[in-house]
Formats: sequence, structure tokens, C-alpha cells
Amino acid sequence: MQQESMYIHTDLAMELQEEMERRNGMCGRETERSSGNGITVRKGKKGKLKEIIITVENEEGERLLGKPRGVYITLESEDLADNDGEYHEEMSVLLAKHLEKLLGKHRNVLVAGLGNREVTPDALGPLAVQNLFITNPLRDREGLKRMRLSTAVAPGVMAQTGMETGEILRGIIDRTRPEVMIIIDALAAKNPARLTKTIQICDTGIAPGAGVGNGRREISRSTMGIPVIAVGVPTVISIPAVAGDILSAILPFAVEGKHDPAPFSEWSEQEQYQFLAAHLPEDLFGLFVTPKEIDESVKRISYTISEGINRMIAGAVDTLCR
Repeated sequence: MQQESMYIHTDLAMELQEEMERRNGMCGRETERSSGNGITVRKGKKGKLKEIIITVENEEGERLLGKPRGVYITLESEDLADNDGEYHEEMSVLLAKHLEKLLGKHRNVLVAGLGNREVTPDALGPLAVQNLFITNPLRDREGLKRMRLSTAVAPGVMAQTGMETGEILRGIIDRTRPEVMIIIDALAAKNPARLTKTIQICDTGIAPGAGVGNGRREISRSTMGIPVIAVGVPTVISIPAVAGDILSAILPFAVEGKHDPAPFSEWSEQEQYQFLAAHLPEDLFGLFVTPKEIDESVKRISYTISEGINRMIAGAVDTLCR
């Protein structure tokens, strides 16, 4: 069966790191740790928010984590999808702070909202773009010159346009010459507790659809010709991941195929996936599910992301983060 060579889908670097720590018997409680294999992890709290920064430093780190070298920042909280204005301001300020650091001295920014506006779990990018402060038409106005120059686009998906998203964005970049691009996209998670409660920021770009097994040409510095910063939120989870959580909860041991039985939750991700591939109907492996309150969650989170980007564009980060 084709599924046996695959793993449970996730776009989150922190979930890949947790799986690696579990395999190596590491507790993962340290606030700062270098594993000595090209991966550094730093954990902390900012108010109500958890902050995890994973840095992949070399080829060995890339091989172990399965992610390109770069910085992966995760901001996490149980309240992200709730209707709490004070909390959302706190998140947008912290998001702006990290974006400001990753952008450095770049002043001309293209923001791309990836995804399908007509499919709610995939509408995060287009919804965030429609709330952005676009400064390109105002570039000559006095008082706005200290702001970053911003343009934005929601390019749709290949089923709507017949073109790869990367092709559209490369054409826009060649024409408008931005210095850096921020892309916003929905992600897939392995842990249901992280759905709509986590924001991942990275400086390595993204492969649209990779988390749901529908990978397109990657959108990164190597393909776009400029630095690419990705902002994403997990909105879907695969059926195999859900099935694995259920088995971990209700089966103390799953002995089939194991000479030395161990709790299902202690099996490696590959062992879990192979077991599920052998016992679940094949049709289930292409299915993904999303929380029932996804409509309101995506609206709120997209607004939080747009506010964080607006703060960065307006140059209000330093004042707000003191």
C-alpha cells in the first residue's frame, strides 16, 4: 500500500522536533537547548503566550528535522481562536515583533495570502490580505514615508487559475520588484490541540499544500529570488493522525507486529503510521478534518495576523513592544 511509506502530515516544525525528542528520550522541558546535531530550541513565555524558537543550523539539522535550515518561531495559546480583543492585541504585537526582526532593513514588502477563499479552512490567507494596510498608493504622502512600502495579492489556487501559485508570485515579483515577501497560509497539524491555536513564522518559505499531501512548487528564496517569510496557522488534521490519538487513548498495548509490546503512544511515528495503513480503509488516508467552529476561528485569527503585519508596516513595533 502506498501509504506505508508516508508519515502523518504536519507542517509544524515544533511537532517534528517533539517527535525527534521522543525518539531520543529527551524530556523537552529545558528553556534553551542545543541538541548538538545542528538544531537549537529555545522556549519561553510572553504573557499568556508560549514561544518556541527552533533554529536549524546545518545539513545534519535539516536531515534530522526534515526542514530546511532557518528559524521556525511558534506562538501558541489556548485562547487564539477565542473572541478576546485584549488577547488578540497581545498576539498581534508579538507577531509584529518577530516579523520586524526577520525583515531587518527591508522596506518594500509584498504580502501574499495563499489558499482558496471559498473553502473555509483554506481561507486564512485571502481573509488576512483583505484587512491589510496597503501603503504603495500612499508612498508620496508626507508623514507616511517612515512606513514600509506594502503591496498585497491573493493569487488563488491552481484549481481556480490553472497556474502554480509560485508562477503567479514570481511574475508579480519580476514586475514590481519587492525586497521581501510575506506569505500567509493555512497549515496541517498532527496534534488536534494545536488546531487554530498556533501561529508558525519561519524564514524558509513554504510548499503550498504539502501538509495535506498536495505539494506544489515551493515558494522560497531559491525560487522567488527574494527572502520569503511564511506565517501559518494549522486548520486541518489528517484522519490517520486522529486515529492514532484515539488508539493511544483507548489501547494500552497494540501487540500486533511488536515482539516487545509497548503502549501505542510510545511507538515511533513511522510504526504508528504503518500500523494504521495496514488496518484502516485506504480511502480514509486522503481525508482531513477541521474543528466545527472553524468559520469564526479563521475570521478572528486572520484579523490578528493582519493586525500584526499592519503594525510592522506602520513601524509601530518598537513603541508597542517596550
